[in-house]
Amino acid sequence: MPQLDIKIKRFVREELRVSDVRFTVLKLVSEEERRVSGDPLEVTARILEEESKSQGLDYVVVEVQGQGFKSVVGEGSRRGSGIILYPKPAQLKRVGIVRVQALKPAGNSGYYRFNESDIEWFSVDDERVYVYDAEVEAPQDIVFLVVDTSDGRSIARIQRSSLPQQSYQPQPQQGQSTESSES
Repeated sequence: MPQLDIKIKRFVREELRVSDVRFTVLKLVSEEERRVSGDPLEVTARILEEESKSQGLDYVVVEVQGQGFKSVVGEGSRRGSGIILYPKPAQLKRVGIVRVQALKPAGNSGYYRFNESDIEWFSVDDERVYVYDAEVEAPQDIVFLVVDTSDGRSIARIQRSSLPQQSYQPQPQQGQSTESSES
């Protein structure tokens, strides 16, 4: 049987507040390394089954590395109902917010753009904070969250119960009018 290096990361969900935005994150509560022998899939499945029975954990990541391969599998005991901030759990370095006032129309496409200088950045100094899926609460004027992680950057649109177009409409400047009238 091949020798496998196993790394297990255990997380709980917590709320993080950045400026006037609140969202859920994964907080690393423990990390363990093991060296075992066996089939990588069986070892991973067994560990995830054992860990899912642990009380109080919300998410577990198992990294299995052997000769010539590496596999990372994550499993949550409960999935958040919000948005995906990053495609896999990643250590959060800083959070950016983009307000509706910073959006500029991108031609007649119905899309909007913003520049790096339009992002309001906030550092996250706790190395145990990771992002993946999140429930987000933010004022109506905040349209996007930008997350810088140890693995890269992601931009997520904040979902609203109102029509998407309402979130993206830039406010008319003084002396300008909008094409549609509101009732």
